[in-house]
Amino acid sequence: MEHNEILTEMEMDYETLVGYLKVKYGAAKCDYFTNAMCNTRSKRITRTKEGLFCHHIDEDKGYNLGESNFAREQPYEYQKAGRLVYCNYLEHLLLHIRIGKDQYWKEHESFTFPKEFAYFIVPGITYICSEINDLFEKSGSSVEWRNRCFKEIECNFDDYIYILKSFVKYMVERYAGNREQKTIYVGQHIRHKRLGEGVITKITGEELFDFVTVKFADCEKTVLRNVIDKGGYEETLIQVKKKLSSNRNQEIIKLIYEKLQ
Repeated sequence: MEHNEILTEMEMDYETLVGYLKVKYGAAKCDYFTNAMCNTRSKRITRTKEGLFCHHIDEDKGYNLGESNFAREQPYEYQKAGRLVYCNYLEHLLLHIRIGKDQYWKEHESFTFPKEFAYFIVPGITYICSEINDLFEKSGSSVEWRNRCFKEIECNFDDYIYILKSFVKYMVERYAGNREQKTIYVGQHIRHKRLGEGVITKITGEELFDFVTVKFADCEKTVLRNVIDKGGYEETLIQVKKKLSSNRNQEIIKLIYEKLQ
């Protein structure tokens, strides 16, 4: 891809980018699955021999639309040919970054807590990044179709880094909270309106939906981490960069991570 084309695509909103890609690569010629049971993917839908992926346009409303178990639980209209668009690896990432941005502002009026960084990074972003990170680290893949798709972007490493850095910059510039905010820790004292003062005795992990145990004078409570933890700004920003720099085994790719600093 040419650098200027990437810059142009980055400035497009979701619908404009979808329309642009439909013109660039042509419309899908068949539905994604052969019928509403979503058991069998249409043989003519794949274009990986051209280095292209098929993206479900309605993934801004649905989820995992290319997986049978999830697809059959959602409207079959999402699988129709007119609701599909082709794209390369970088364009696929740009589509999901736009979905993440749009979904955040549909559901939130502000961006004031560090833990809210996670809501921008929808699953499609981390999945696509993990594949691209693997490919750049290994200079390709032994899997033929994946390697063919990599060929479309193998000269765009700097552009890929620019996309990631721009995404991080977008979030940082819109963060309106306390940048000195710290994350919770074992041994920290907290105050509850009804139960009084308590101390954190256990934290099961760093994710929003891990559990935190708090011991009060008369009882012990275990709650979801996101109930009491607003997150630490610097710690969360580091975690964001690590997520964007990880491979499919959730290992941080140094080549990518260092470029995001």
